[in-house]
Amino acid sequence: MNSGAVSALAERIRREGLLRQGGLYLIALSGGCDSVSLLFLMKELAVTEGFGLWAVHVDHGLRKESAEDAAFCTELCQRLSVPCSVFREDVAEAAAQEKIGLEEAGRNRRYACLRKMAEVLGARAVLTAHQRGDQAETVLLALLRGTGLSGLCGMEKRRPFCGDTELIRPLLDVSREELETYLREKGETWREDGSNAEEEFSRNFVRGTLLPLMEKRFPGAAERMSHAADNLREAEEHLKRQADAWLAENAAGAVLPLKPLKALDPGLAYYVWRGFLAPSGLRDLTRTHYDALKDLPERSSGSVAVLPGGRTVIREQNGLRLITETGQNGPETVPCLEIRTFPRPDPLKIPDTPYTKWMDCAIITPDICLRHRQKGDYLILANGKQKKLARFMVDEKIPAGERDSLWLLADGPHVLWVVGHRLSHAARITDSTETVAEIKISL
Repeated sequence: MNSGAVSALAERIRREGLLRQGGLYLIALSGGCDSVSLLFLMKELAVTEGFGLWAVHVDHGLRKESAEDAAFCTELCQRLSVPCSVFREDVAEAAAQEKIGLEEAGRNRRYACLRKMAEVLGARAVLTAHQRGDQAETVLLALLRGTGLSGLCGMEKRRPFCGDTELIRPLLDVSREELETYLREKGETWREDGSNAEEEFSRNFVRGTLLPLMEKRFPGAAERMSHAADNLREAEEHLKRQADAWLAENAAGAVLPLKPLKALDPGLAYYVWRGFLAPSGLRDLTRTHYDALKDLPERSSGSVAVLPGGRTVIREQNGLRLITETGQNGPETVPCLEIRTFPRPDPLKIPDTPYTKWMDCAIITPDICLRHRQKGDYLILANGKQKKLARFMVDEKIPAGERDSLWLLADGPHVLWVVGHRLSHAARITDSTETVAEIKISL
């Protein structure tokens, strides 16, 4: 990459709208070739684009040389007059406590530090030095793990990170060779991480063995994979937009309607499910989970698909309902109950609304309460016999996912009113009723 290429890169970044004038940008600085190149490139661009820089280095404590890496980054930033914050994290301990791999633990701690600094400094974006080879590695690893379209799209050039801060990868179109040449021409050095040669890590094997073999046989393989990922991302964004439009038109809170869901194309249905589940998190969802969701509409009412994170999707009569471990909508709000009494009017005109009912005041006792269902609950039928509440709900085709959350006006096990549905026959207004109790429920 010659000096003219810096201007070319700046122009590409301007054209893509990756960076804007003003504001502060954090650089994830490891001390390696890629991140050092990013630091120098952004330092040059900051002059013409008018933004501030701040570097963040995270010492994982996994190598004896890590303290030297931190010192290198600190000295480099001092020379370039770029502020630098250094964090020291015990990644090995974190991996043991969280029972995850070192790579994942390191990434989690690194991004946690970047988020912290972004929030403290009000950074516009965090810049990482992922380059074309990293993108090819990501796509290959995803393919080998049996990914869907989302995995084959690789890394995004920009995405939300925390609060109003974005994560931006300005170098995804640049090769490692170009970055090495750029630094050598500037007479600059960088730190080499010896652990990158340890091929027991899958990414290191792809980087050190698989990709070089592919480049030898198919020169330009990494670049073409990067281009393919860009093309696939365009297709995925189209599907996401279609799914969002479908959800906006059809979804009702935590319920997906069954009939329109069955009519969906399987490819679009996958993105509808992702959009539907995204607010509760997509982490750890696998092909097995999506297959279970895909089959659920064809199964009998009451069937369930169990998902990570304490979530369950239940097949109801007319839809599929998402139930979370902590309840569907967080802490429950108790409805407001109003009772007004007055003499029985003549002529009698009883209101027919789901949440306002007239009852015979004689049945109202100090023990009535508003609650959810309990074992032994029943209603009184017109023939005077008792009917179990559970049987009533089945006969009335009340969705299984709603039954535990329905509000009941009850006197002991006698349910006077299934709110939104039916009164017990014993609570009705009769010719002998003298005083009416008007019950209003505000949900």
